[in-house]
Amino acid sequence: MSLTKTKEVSPKPARLARSRIAVDIGSTVVKIARIGESGGIESQQQFPRDFEAGIARQVESLLERFGVPPESEDVVVCSSANGGLRIGIVCLSKHYSGAALRNQVLLAGANPVFVHDLDEEGGSLTRVDMLLVGGGIDSADAAPLERRLRRFQPARYRFGTLAYAGNSHLAGLFVELFSGAAVIPNPLAETLAGRRLSVFEAVRRAYLDDLVYKEGVSELRSNLSKGIRPTPEIVSQGFQRALAKSSGMEIFGACVVLDIGGATTDLHYTVEIVRDDSEQRPSAGASVARFVFTDLGIVASRDSLMLELRSHPRLYEFLKSVLDDGVREVYQSMREGDYDASPLLLSYGCLFIALERFAHGRGPGLPTADLTRIAQIILTGGASQTMAEKIVGRVFELFRAENSGVPVILIDRRYQMWVDGITWSGHASI
Repeated sequence: MSLTKTKEVSPKPARLARSRIAVDIGSTVVKIARIGESGGIESQQQFPRDFEAGIARQVESLLERFGVPPESEDVVVCSSANGGLRIGIVCLSKHYSGAALRNQVLLAGANPVFVHDLDEEGGSLTRVDMLLVGGGIDSADAAPLERRLRRFQPARYRFGTLAYAGNSHLAGLFVELFSGAAVIPNPLAETLAGRRLSVFEAVRRAYLDDLVYKEGVSELRSNLSKGIRPTPEIVSQGFQRALAKSSGMEIFGACVVLDIGGATTDLHYTVEIVRDDSEQRPSAGASVARFVFTDLGIVASRDSLMLELRSHPRLYEFLKSVLDDGVREVYQSMREGDYDASPLLLSYGCLFIALERFAHGRGPGLPTADLTRIAQIILTGGASQTMAEKIVGRVFELFRAENSGVPVILIDRRYQMWVDGITWSGHASI
């Protein structure tokens, strides 16, 4: 008998002023949904990306198929087609400044690749789109930090853009030392508990600029492209809206949301799941946090996912939890590198690896979780749609402590969290 609980959701969406069309441009598919006046999903369809036609032509063609003029103002668009900007963070304090900067980067839809201390000599050979240097409250007495900045060597990193978001009294010095660097208002300002969204806004603009010019979104009509938003930000807002009990999705207790896609797996979670002794912590005052696994996906990240699964010490246990038969044959084939895994098996693989990393804090800036505190697991995203609650429960059993509770499992097959986020007028919180 399965220990997994399942729960049916009765949508209770907030009322909208009018019906809308929501469009999500992904790396491999385009999703279009008609949202009724009550906020519920009237209809939705997915279409494979037509790379020959390009984003603009395909989206406008699909809108016309839905009977919606492309120039309509009742169309809202989001996209993750560029996979998210890769951001490297170099900070004064990983525990305070680093957590605040990382959280703003995540909420903006970008992917923090590493969080380093300013004096870390090794640097990183991993290329990032932006190297973000920040930390410290605004203080005129900044002599110690000034000495550290003068020793900083950006050449130890590989990056596209260098940006400074630290003590504003040293912004001029930073630009003098490193010409061409961008300056972002210090998000910590006068206190380590600062809540300004300067980094969030700057990274969000960079994300969208990259998306618009690299992925061809600039060819969309202005009414469609001007309001485009990052899909990870949309899901995060949908999660926050559900927690605020103003959505069609019921959330109770400590919750984990996994958005499994073709290129990445996004983890959204309520912060009470973090272990009390975790070295890494979410930003002070935050109720929710996000982490992105850039190497866990069923299409673009397939090779990196298969490599980790193939060498994983618990591979046999994992396969036994998701397969009904042929476990030994699949195990041997995967160990030898000869197995062509199905998208469904890869989806469960993303779930398995993400939960294990979260349980052990294995990721740059990822806190260590106490999975026994989880009351609910929600799976969303294109790759989750064919997964089964019973199998998800079996995978979770690999991490469940004896005598601990069993979380309720929900697969968001109607993309309600995405709809709640894209139609919400609220703002992201840090």
